[in-house]
Amino acid sequence: MLLNHLLFWMMLSEAAVCLLLSLPVGQGASQAVIRFLSARLGGPNSTASSIGKVLLTLVALFFLSDVNTVYKYQSSDAMWSDGLRIRLLTAQRDMYISGFCLFLFLLLRLVYHSMEKNLRLEKSLGAMKKQAEGAAAGYKQLLEESETSKAQMDKLQKLVGADDKDGVVAMKKLLDENSSLTKQVESLKKELKAAEVKVDSVKKQAEGQSAAFMKLMDEKTASDKQVDSQKTLEATIAQQKEEIKALKTERDSLKSQVQDYDFMFADAKKKAE
Repeated sequence: MLLNHLLFWMMLSEAAVCLLLSLPVGQGASQAVIRFLSARLGGPNSTASSIGKVLLTLVALFFLSDVNTVYKYQSSDAMWSDGLRIRLLTAQRDMYISGFCLFLFLLLRLVYHSMEKNLRLEKSLGAMKKQAEGAAAGYKQLLEESETSKAQMDKLQKLVGADDKDGVVAMKKLLDENSSLTKQVESLKKELKAAEVKVDSVKKQAEGQSAAFMKLMDEKTASDKQVDSQKTLEATIAQQKEEIKALKTERDSLKSQVQDYDFMFADAKKKAE
């Protein structure tokens, strides 16, 4: 009984999925779901594929069992009582449910594989389109190069002229010029390489000189600071010397005043005696 209920709800779920897939809208969502399932569930040898095969086998067995039950009741020679008719109707109902469930399962399986294959083909088609566009661009470039070469050959033939002998001489001359130009190009490449080496050397020297200059600038700044501090110290010393000189002058004045006071005191003392 429980299995019949499970098959019934499984049939309803499959019918709902088929209805959603058959709607004219939501094709992008369906493709996104198929792409997600294909990326997450894996290939035909994955666990999800094995579970689907087992489920398909079980539904097929249920359907065959219901068909056997219906055939057994229909081929029975017993009297058709009400109970037997009810059991026959129940068996037929179960057979229809399991049959529709099996049919919808196979249909959904076919639709899933078809949509998955279609998505793979669309992806391959996009890659092939890109390859074709690249090949077309390459072919177009080759055609342009061929036309350019043809134009150059026509111009060369015009320069050579109609006479074969003169043409051979002119061709030889052009080949010699080409060889000379090739040698010049190689020589210029070597000179360019040597110049690049010299430029790198000059850059390194400039960087070294710049570093030395910055170091000298730092030393000069430090020296200027020392000179400024020395000048300040000299100014302070000179000021102190002036103050000392003034103090000495004041001291000499005080000494002379003291001597005058002593002389006056001695004179007053003599007068007093």
